[in-house]
Amino acid sequence: MVIRFETIFTPVTVRFVHNCQSRKSALQHSAQIIHQERKSIDSRKLLEKLTEREELACTVIDDTRVALPHCRLEECSTPIGALLRFKPDVPFGNAGAVTLAFTLVVPVETDDDHLQILKTIAMVCSDPSQLGELLEARSPTSLRDTFLSFARQIE
Repeated sequence: MVIRFETIFTPVTVRFVHNCQSRKSALQHSAQIIHQERKSIDSRKLLEKLTEREELACTVIDDTRVALPHCRLEECSTPIGALLRFKPDVPFGNAGAVTLAFTLVVPVETDDDHLQILKTIAMVCSDPSQLGELLEARSPTSLRDTFLSFARQIE
């Protein structure tokens, strides 16, 4: 399976977020941004699902300052995501602060494709040099392009 990350993280869904104060606020930003790209997804319902999933287990990747909040949602027909760069870092529960969040929403009736998407993101972010380049991105466009380049190398 070829993952089309450029359709998951669109230019609309990659943002720099300033002065976000909490994990809840970070999830709210993600839900609102995903709703802007895909109006069929209700931002309140998405926030509820993301929060439920995050309460099961924290989605921060160890030693990276990266979170992977994700959930399944009935209104979602194909995977969609938001890639957020926080300035300054956002407290994300017991896992400490995060600089990046890759939020992923997939259809309820999905196979294991979403696991491959999460695995690819985790592989990119677990590589210290690649993570460093992502963190040094100066604009949402640069952040998106850098991630897409690294993700293509893994596929």
